[in-house]
Amino acid sequence: MKILYLLFASIHICVSELLSSIPTHLLECYRGGGPAPGAPKRLDVFLNLVRRLELESRLDLRLFSTSLLRSLRLDGIERAANVFESEFLLPYRASAFQFHKYKMLMDLFLPSQDLIVADETLSLEEKCLLHKVLSSSVRPWERGDENIVCPLSAERRQHMASTSASRLYSRCPIEDGVIQSPWGAIAPGTVVAAIAASLETQQVFVTDILQTNLFQEEIPTTILDMALREWDSKLERLELNENGTDSDISNVWVATLAGDLAEVVVNLGVRVGAAPQRMTIGSINKWNDTLLPRDYYLLMPNATSADWHMTDAEILAGIDGLILAQHVPSWVAQRRTLRLSQIVEMYYSNEGVSFDPNVRACNRHVLFSEVVTREVLFRETSRLAHVLALRQVTVYIPLEEMNRISDAAVSAFMDYVPSVLKQYHVDCVASRNIPTMDLIVATDSSWDGYRVQQFLSWIGGSLEINMQKSSVALLHGNTGEWIVPRAHNLTALFTAIANYTDGWPNRLNLPNVVSSILQRTRNATLQDISEMRSAGPTTVVLVVTPTDRLSAEELETTRSLMRTLRSSFFDVFFAYAAQDASDLKNINNEYMDYSELFLTVSSTSVGDVASAVDTHLLKNVIPSRIVGSQCAFNGTEYAQVPYEDFVLPSREQSYRIHPFYLWQQASIQVQFRNDGQGRILVCMWRGAETSRSCRAVAEREAFSFNLTQPCPSPDFCPPANFIVTASSTQNLCAHVECRFPHQVGYYLQHSGLRCLPLLGSAVRPAPIWKVLWLSILISRLRRDGQVTGIRVRWRLFKRIAFFERAHTRVSLVVVYVVTIASSCVHEHASNCSRVLELPVCEWRSCYD
Repeated sequence: MKILYLLFASIHICVSELLSSIPTHLLECYRGGGPAPGAPKRLDVFLNLVRRLELESRLDLRLFSTSLLRSLRLDGIERAANVFESEFLLPYRASAFQFHKYKMLMDLFLPSQDLIVADETLSLEEKCLLHKVLSSSVRPWERGDENIVCPLSAERRQHMASTSASRLYSRCPIEDGVIQSPWGAIAPGTVVAAIAASLETQQVFVTDILQTNLFQEEIPTTILDMALREWDSKLERLELNENGTDSDISNVWVATLAGDLAEVVVNLGVRVGAAPQRMTIGSINKWNDTLLPRDYYLLMPNATSADWHMTDAEILAGIDGLILAQHVPSWVAQRRTLRLSQIVEMYYSNEGVSFDPNVRACNRHVLFSEVVTREVLFRETSRLAHVLALRQVTVYIPLEEMNRISDAAVSAFMDYVPSVLKQYHVDCVASRNIPTMDLIVATDSSWDGYRVQQFLSWIGGSLEINMQKSSVALLHGNTGEWIVPRAHNLTALFTAIANYTDGWPNRLNLPNVVSSILQRTRNATLQDISEMRSAGPTTVVLVVTPTDRLSAEELETTRSLMRTLRSSFFDVFFAYAAQDASDLKNINNEYMDYSELFLTVSSTSVGDVASAVDTHLLKNVIPSRIVGSQCAFNGTEYAQVPYEDFVLPSREQSYRIHPFYLWQQASIQVQFRNDGQGRILVCMWRGAETSRSCRAVAEREAFSFNLTQPCPSPDFCPPANFIVTASSTQNLCAHVECRFPHQVGYYLQHSGLRCLPLLGSAVRPAPIWKVLWLSILISRLRRDGQVTGIRVRWRLFKRIAFFERAHTRVSLVVVYVVTIASSCVHEHASNCSRVLELPVCEWRSCYD
């Protein structure tokens, strides 16, 4: 069986041997230094990129994980010293020590094909980021920022080791191939390789490896003959059993701890000898920024050698990979649709893997002893080190000597691992609800561009926008222009920021911000009508203004704009983070629907603002919105489709129906239909939360809440609130939208809600052209002197009322207000507020 496998491997390798040159599809990641730093190197960003490739490729877990490694991982890439890039020369190559072990893994222990075309799914920045975090390498050369990153005295600097006459090793080189996780930095390429190996387990004879053509091509014949003679002699003395367990190597161990420890033996042990105290295991590291992790620095204790052969990130990933490799095959047997991103995310979560909740990173210190023993680690390391040494060392090292060095390395590792497990241990904690929202952030002059990026990196991770339906957008706090349009992942968000070339806000102009929100909300509502949405995330506008204050004119203008917004669109929350929010509390004093939050911050620091936002916004209940359809127009009925959503057993999903949709309705029905992956509990209440009415809904069943005369009086009509929780799960969620297998899906649909008469032509393509036309017309009239200054009166609106039929003009009021408000605010006119006092009605009577 083993010989047949090696024969297959040899045939396959002839076609797909791993080369040290940069593959064509990755060249742009290195030309000119590659794309500028963007999204944080963090677990959630990594998982989002992997998930998108999974859904596009439609490969099963085994094929996808091996193809991902073959396509985007290449260990040991480094820049050649004193070589300059040109049109025909790229000074990058996989020439460092990491390449040799990885080549053996992919060519001999995990042969595969590249079945993924990343360019069809990911942008250049995304592809290069995923490649960099999968590929283990170190950027060793001095960069010039060492005095800031890792200051060093002049005396120690003269002891720095150099590899050439003009280039020095950095005293804090950058380790690539790592990402930040709550349980320490890990090397995701190692974790992926372990999972891939576990699904294609191989135990390969050492002698079979030595006899493959691929292995023999790069080794001198004399050294190879000596190795074969020694191993043949060893095999004769051992009298191997039929399974050959005394001379084979496991591909799972090659992909994890034994592979990294063998690199220590070959690259360090051969130099220092069989002395555990002289073996460098582990590393001292720090991120450039914990809020925006982009570079992971290796802090060298004495800066006299390049001993980074087994770093902390590789140790943690190796342990995690072994833990997962022990369980993944049985999980896949239970659920064939299980995806790589699901396994990794569940393991690095407080809840653990749904098939076995004890398997999770916060239990790493307990699980380690179940998967690693000194005996097995020594056996796998010593055999792999002997084979690896034949590729990297120019002289033959006898087996006995290699065993002594391997034993010393294993001893050093076993002595070190308790401290690294303790250092990165974080206790398991109960999961908390994460609200789903479309977040829009606007900032004042307190933050520069980098601090804005820090905050967006943090809040994007806290909202899990890479994992669920939330999104983040960034609005210029002064001009009201969109720096980042709606982004559902952090890579898109940071790419938009990288492409932004104008200046950052030098003040907060809240009227401009609210004006942009008004127009954006209108466009989003039109899109909802076009796509027949019946529910969705709520829009939350977060205004970060620790220092700026509103002028009296700006306050009055903002009030008028807010009045228009609140009377036309009902599911927009505002949160203000300020040191003094007294002025902000006076903006909306008419529509008291509990959709405003005021967060007091103690300083302008990103950490203080993040703490306040986390406590008062993210830990608050921000319900998703349930909305009525567009009113029938010209004989056309506007239908809505059921809203599909999912809930985890440890979390809840909340929804709200604004009173506008309840007003003057005789009967309303809201139905929750279970999709069959488990049991759910649905609750409804109005007013006091203690008055909840709850109902358990079994698999494939449905339950409807009926609201008769939901608004009993004109002055009292509280919103209708709903909460869905999962009371049990069957681990059956296989939909492409399923984040985890133990999510429970359901459909929400309703009838009887008050319709929204926004626009008779709401579903026509590209409604924004009307807004543009209106803006151009106003500009021309003002230029021609027909309308002077900001004295744009209601007669102007009448002149263009042919745009729509008479009963749709209310919607054009919104367009009109947005356009005029933008004009008058930019001119800083004192009578903006008077101009904006249009016939805007309250939600109870606006469309009666």
